[in-house]
Amino acid sequence: MVATMTTPKQKTAIETIDLSVAYNGKAALKGVSVAFPENAVTALIGPSGCGKSTLLRAMNRMNDRIPDVAISGRVLLNGQDIYDRRVNLTRLRREVGMVFQKPNPFPMSIFENVALGPRLHYGIRGRALQEVVEDALRKAALWDEVKDELHKSGLALSGGQQQRLCIARMLAVQPRILLMDEPCSALDPISTQKIEELIAELGTRYTVIVVTHNLQQAARISHYTGFLMFGELVEWGETTQIFERPARPETEAYIRGRFG
Repeated sequence: MVATMTTPKQKTAIETIDLSVAYNGKAALKGVSVAFPENAVTALIGPSGCGKSTLLRAMNRMNDRIPDVAISGRVLLNGQDIYDRRVNLTRLRREVGMVFQKPNPFPMSIFENVALGPRLHYGIRGRALQEVVEDALRKAALWDEVKDELHKSGLALSGGQQQRLCIARMLAVQPRILLMDEPCSALDPISTQKIEELIAELGTRYTVIVVTHNLQQAARISHYTGFLMFGELVEWGETTQIFERPARPETEAYIRGRFG
């Protein structure tokens, strides 16, 4: 299937070219080619099992950890294929961070959750490290809630706070691209609203790519939307166009709730 595409207005941050992924011989992605714009939020939508999360994980090589996975095609970051054997995976995952569906703070203090990355990656210590932690927590809209309890365990926070802590932990290592796999699916409506507001804010400074099953959420938070089905990219374009004037009948059927 040849996807219907709209040319983005911004510079490309990361791009897939004819990307295919199979697990145990079963195709999960089939020849997906898409360019994600810099400093914008892109939502990936589609029915369960369509390849959304596989595409997301392919962009920082998280699929490498899965047994019997076969990957072909290219993913270009700064003009280099991230699947080149010379690529440093630690550096890649520092530059392309990821937040998962279920918050996964480390079993340590709030401060240490955020400080661990910059200390290990950059050797930052002392007052400079404190400033990095504060800056990351501020960017994650969590500082005002935890500034007097930085010694408290990250596991003691609410679900929504834990997710924002994980976002702060990611931001502290200075990524360029933020991957988020259904970051609100385990949260209550109030926490979801805070995360959505945070994503919108982060999208002005970072390239954010979000997988979501919530179509209303995709419409609220994203500048661009990609619709996947059966492992193929069916349509990609500006979010208003995808939701109001979809070019493909499959996209319209999904948006209107006729399947999925």
